[in-house]
Amino acid sequence: MRLAGGEWYIGIDMGIRWTQVSCYHPGLPEPETKSAVAGEEAYRIPTALCRCKKTGRWCFGEEASRLAESGEGGYVDYLLPRALKQETVLLDQEYLAEDLLQIFLWRVIRMALPEQGIKAVTKCVLALKEMTEELASLLLRILEKLGLQGSQVVVQDYRESFYAYAVSQKQELWGYDVMLYSCQGDEIWQKRLTCNRKTRPMVAFVEEQRLGKLPEKVKDWDAAFAGLLRESMAKKIVSSVYLVGSGFEGDWMEESLKVICQGKRAFQGKNLYTKGACYAGVFQQHREEAEAFYFCEYKMMEHIYLKVAYGDEERIYFLVEAGDSCFQVGKEFRILTEGEACLDLWVQGLDGKKARALRLNLPGLSAARARRNRLAATLWREGGKLFLRLKDIGWGSMQPGTGLEWEFEIGS
Repeated sequence: MRLAGGEWYIGIDMGIRWTQVSCYHPGLPEPETKSAVAGEEAYRIPTALCRCKKTGRWCFGEEASRLAESGEGGYVDYLLPRALKQETVLLDQEYLAEDLLQIFLWRVIRMALPEQGIKAVTKCVLALKEMTEELASLLLRILEKLGLQGSQVVVQDYRESFYAYAVSQKQELWGYDVMLYSCQGDEIWQKRLTCNRKTRPMVAFVEEQRLGKLPEKVKDWDAAFAGLLRESMAKKIVSSVYLVGSGFEGDWMEESLKVICQGKRAFQGKNLYTKGACYAGVFQQHREEAEAFYFCEYKMMEHIYLKVAYGDEERIYFLVEAGDSCFQVGKEFRILTEGEACLDLWVQGLDGKKARALRLNLPGLSAARARRNRLAATLWREGGKLFLRLKDIGWGSMQPGTGLEWEFEIGS
C-alpha cells in the first residue's frame, strides 16, 4: 500500500517493562525503529522515568538507568500498571502515576515526530499485549492531553500488530496460515493468522494460545521446542513463521530451525510489534484499499449508517463501520430531519446481506416543529453496548429547539 505525500505514522509497542517506537513515511521503504542509543540497535526503552535530584529534570532511557544506578535520581518503573491503578508515587513530592506515564509517552513520541510536530502525524498507534476498555480509556485520555486528536490515534493489541505486519509483506508470505511464536523466559506462546479468502475483502483473524514451558535445562530446549512446533503446525499449511522475544536469542535452536524452515519462510526479530503498529495506522488511513480486514473481540461486527440527501443524490453516512475499534466509536454530529418524527438507521452485517432498517421514534418532535428539525447526535459505547442520544437544538433564536432528548441502544 503506497503512502501519500506528507503522511507520517508512529507505532509504539508499549510493554510493562519495555517500550519501542517506530516511524513510517514516504521516504522509508519500511517502518524505521528508533534506537535509544545513537549508532546502535538499542530499541528497547525501559517503561520508566527518573527524576534527577540536582536539576529536577525527568529523564528516560539509558540516562534514567544511569542516574538511578548512581543514586543521583529517583526511579519509577512499571508506569503503565501504576497509572491504570491510579497510584500516587512519592519521590521529592507526590506524583500521579498517570502524569508520569504522560511525560514518558511524550518523550517516546518525540523520538519519532516529523519536523512539523504533533499536528503533522497521520496516525499514532499504540500496541499492547492486551487491550481492555480501561487501558484504552487511559491511553486515549493521555494522548489527547499531548495534543493528538481522536482521528490521529489508534489503540490495539499485539495480535492486530502481528496481522498488520504479516499482511504488509509479500503475498506469498501470507498466502496460507502465518505463525508467530514468542518466547519470554521459558514460556512459549503461539499466534496464528488465518484469512477467509472467500470474501472480498478477505476477513482475517488471529488465534492465540499458550503452548507451554521449556525445560529447566537450556540443553533440552531445542528438542522440546521442536516438538511444540510439530504439534502446533500439524495438518496446517503454513506460509511463514516469525520468532519474537528474548528467549530465542543465542544459538540453542538447531532441530527447531529445521522444523520451522521445512517448506516455509522463517524470520526472527525484536521489533515486529512496533513496525506492525505503523502498518496498522496505514490500513486505518487507507481502509478502502485494504485487501483484508482484521476482526477480534474489540472490533465492531456491523455497519451502522444513515441514508442522507446530498443535492439530488442519496449518500451513506457511517456512524460505525465494521472493523472499527469498539474503544473509539464515539462521535458527535448534527442531523436534519424533514416531515417525520422518526429517524431510520441501517444495519448491515459482515455477511453482505441486505441491510435492515432500524426505526427510532422521536415522540413530540413533529408537534414541536413544522417540517424541518435540527438534532444534535452523540454516539458512545458503554458497558459493551452502543448508544445514540438525540437532542432537538432548533435553529438558533429564530426557531429555538425544544430541548427534547431521546436515547437509544442501537447495537453492541
